[in-house]
Amino acid sequence: MGDLRDQLQQTLGGGYTLERELAGGGMSRVFVARDEALGREIVVKVIAPDLAEGVSAGRFVREVRLAARL
Repeated sequence: MGDLRDQLQQTLGGGYTLERELAGGGMSRVFVARDEALGREIVVKVIAPDLAEGVSAGRFVREVRLAARL
């Protein structure tokens, strides 16, 4: 678990700080992070690499937009 978290934090850079893992399952893992520039919490979803090929960009964008309305 630490390896993914460390890799994700490195990928996000200093603009975001990972705070905790919110949920995880077979298809993805969800983390709460802090957007340092805007001073707010955000959610970062990481899709399992072997499943990412099967997810269309359009479907992913629709899911993000739906979640943002919550």
